[in-house]
Amino acid sequence: MIRPSLFTLFSCAALVAQVSPAAPGGTHGLRLPASFFVGNRANLLQQLRAMGPGTLAVIKSMPEQPRNGDGDHSFRQDSDFYYLTGVEEPGAIALLDADSAKPYTLLVRPRDPKREAWNGPRLGVEGALKVGADQAFDLPKGEDTLAEALKKAQRVVLVCNLDRDFRAKVLDAVLPLGTDNGHGQFRKTLQDGRHLVAELRSIKQPAEIDMIQKAVDVSIEGHLAAMRASKKSLNEGQIAGAFEGTVRSLGARFLGYDTIAGAGNQSCILHYPFNDAALHPGDLQLMDAGAEVGFYTADITRTWPSNGKFSAEQRALYDLVYKAQEAGIAACAVGNPHIAAHFATSRVISDGLVDLGILKGAKDEVYQRGDWKRFFIHGTGHWLGLDVHDAGDYGQKDPIYRAGGRRPLETGMVLTVEPGIYIPKGSEGVDPKWQGIGIRIEDDILVTIDGPKNMSGRLPRKAEEIERFLK
Repeated sequence: MIRPSLFTLFSCAALVAQVSPAAPGGTHGLRLPASFFVGNRANLLQQLRAMGPGTLAVIKSMPEQPRNGDGDHSFRQDSDFYYLTGVEEPGAIALLDADSAKPYTLLVRPRDPKREAWNGPRLGVEGALKVGADQAFDLPKGEDTLAEALKKAQRVVLVCNLDRDFRAKVLDAVLPLGTDNGHGQFRKTLQDGRHLVAELRSIKQPAEIDMIQKAVDVSIEGHLAAMRASKKSLNEGQIAGAFEGTVRSLGARFLGYDTIAGAGNQSCILHYPFNDAALHPGDLQLMDAGAEVGFYTADITRTWPSNGKFSAEQRALYDLVYKAQEAGIAACAVGNPHIAAHFATSRVISDGLVDLGILKGAKDEVYQRGDWKRFFIHGTGHWLGLDVHDAGDYGQKDPIYRAGGRRPLETGMVLTVEPGIYIPKGSEGVDPKWQGIGIRIEDDILVTIDGPKNMSGRLPRKAEEIERFLK
């Protein structure tokens, strides 16, 4: 794998201390320092230069997304673009010219006092230079700079995730349609550069780990607020609102993903989107929610009884998921493949479901047949960072389970461990006493040389801890 250069490792060792302190009352406006993005560009440029002369990287910002006829969705920058530039506004293009002594060019929207009065300030050329660009140009005039750079380059490395129109523009410039009897145009190559950035992002630098921990800490406060609110709440929306209001008050401008707050049978829907059903006595409440701080997100799930006390069946399944998660976390050791956690959690769940009589047969046979997949229907974890399902290769897929990969875990990786059991109402062949129960427990795990660190372990996790807190 591609590791951070020595430049990044040494320069970022002190970045944890350089992160701007949280404002009183939270983490409002918290960002990583400019030196972080300088180091990331240096790492990518090192790889570009190794490809040979004439290599140009083109990195595109996230386009604005319409919400309806009268407005756009709140803008959140593309994670790859942010990782390399720190620029948070739309309509920007970054160029990294591996042959140039001033390799970093930033193309940005021009200053526009009228538009800025409505939508806030723009960087403009002057601002682009202040945030680290070697040179900067206004768009659309800067399109000439882009066109000239593409014409000059022999190898174009494109990092463009969600801007379809821009992707087509670069493709047409590098590999135009039609014939060229001189064959001059056909000497260029176009390469997808997203995997290069993904590999840089897969090992978290100290400053990133610190920011993820801040997002986790804010998310914990949101989960605690939701648990406190649940005993007096009448609707799932009040649970979700308690979380979201708390994390926003502590500085999380964005959520890492839409909050999932399903109660009762809705807890069996993995990505339950509505959060507006009534709560009923005895329901389990499953909340999967994470705050984003400084562009880095947490991803935490807790399941608890809305009335403060697990029923016998709920407790039996909850303790089984907890036991599985403990096994999964223990498997997150340096050198183990990513999928080791899934092997560990699925075996515990499969054997436990046999013990409870929900699955029938010899334990080894039940596990090998995959009967447990009916009730544990997802993988055990994923990378975490700038995105909730963060960039990075998982390695060769397991031929049977395909819920993870064979990539060895390394110090600095951050991933989730989130086993679950879901038995919706109407499950054929299952005693009704088990039906309508969905349980997931999810925590954010940092891989270290000394063993896995549960970054979200401060949030109550054991059944007795949850019941005690709810009292």
